[in-house]
Amino acid sequence: MLLNGKLQGRALVKQRNASMLHAPKTAARGVNGRRILVVRQAVEVPPSRATAANELESLSRLSNIVPDTLAFESLVPGAKLAAASVSAATLRSVLVGESLGHKPYENAITAALAAGRTASSPLAGTSDPLDRAMVNVGAMLAECVTGRVETVVDPRLANDDAALVSKVRELVAAYGRLNVPRHRLVFALPGTWAGTQAAWVLEAEGIATAVYMVYSLAQGVAAMQAGASVVRIAIGRIHDWYDKNPGVIRNPHGPREDSGAPSSYDPGLELVKELYCYGRRFHTKTKIMASSLRSRRDVLELAGVDYLVLSGRLLKQLEEVSTDQGYNDGLHAAEGSTGVDPALTPAVASASNVQKWDSLTEDTWRSGLGLAATQLLESTLRQRCKDVNELVALLQERISSMT
Repeated sequence: MLLNGKLQGRALVKQRNASMLHAPKTAARGVNGRRILVVRQAVEVPPSRATAANELESLSRLSNIVPDTLAFESLVPGAKLAAASVSAATLRSVLVGESLGHKPYENAITAALAAGRTASSPLAGTSDPLDRAMVNVGAMLAECVTGRVETVVDPRLANDDAALVSKVRELVAAYGRLNVPRHRLVFALPGTWAGTQAAWVLEAEGIATAVYMVYSLAQGVAAMQAGASVVRIAIGRIHDWYDKNPGVIRNPHGPREDSGAPSSYDPGLELVKELYCYGRRFHTKTKIMASSLRSRRDVLELAGVDYLVLSGRLLKQLEEVSTDQGYNDGLHAAEGSTGVDPALTPAVASASNVQKWDSLTEDTWRSGLGLAATQLLESTLRQRCKDVNELVALLQERISSMT
């Protein structure tokens, strides 16, 4: 049984699929982060019709490219969707935005709110209006993608592992009532100690988790030890923090910043590299996602990491740079052609000098955070909680207007 918003979503899916059948890879217009994420998949092209790959195409052979885009209408027609994400910020942007492309999602939210008044609705047993809205939009997205839908768990529960586990179980049950099985889902948990402990319990139950708000090696290692499916690092946020705190040493293993020696050390990029190598060495289940990338150079420096979240600006820049990978004369592809060089590979990880950590306790986790991660985690949590509170107020306004 489908809610009205989801039924309207089906027509949207059919229209999208009709334009996807024979389309090549395309780019997306990027917007601010905290939006629906969609992963673009490669399309096979016979050598006789293939042209030389641009940097984006070459890079997509090394990493999964995740265009940072708000909604499906932001994609150039022909984009093939593999995964999506729904969060409080996503739903708020739908409710306050004026884009016609948001209308199916708005309908899904309205239908979910109304479900609380209808005993026959499959979501009638879900008491929290926020949960109903998130699940109904997520279920709609599940019909539009081939892979998993990520649901960002209420960050107001960030420091209560039992509450996080309970909330995810409720969300899984609600998705199940809309016929979305757990293997199509992944739940984003904050990179707090409680978040990693919740990931441990949920992964043991076969529920996939992604730990975000990761700004330190200690957070990433803790998430891996918990068996998290994905660890997400926001590189740009780390970069901004160090720019605002120039007196803090960026490279603990290099020369002091005031020594006069030039340094191109970027703590965010280095954290991704170290976590990639650590994961490949000791926790192969966990995949690494790099987000909040600011430049083409940063992107290429992480070529080979599992996931790269790229803005529309970076997608366009990469598409505009040609390589000789796959170049052909119309009859056959050239041999020995090259493209983007992989920066992160299993061989690089094997040759790295990362050392395995002992099992972390809350005390050792806290001592390993450092100043940057401590402040970034606190500020990000405040913003995410603000997003949820603003969304809850909007939902209550909608509910009141239904009376």
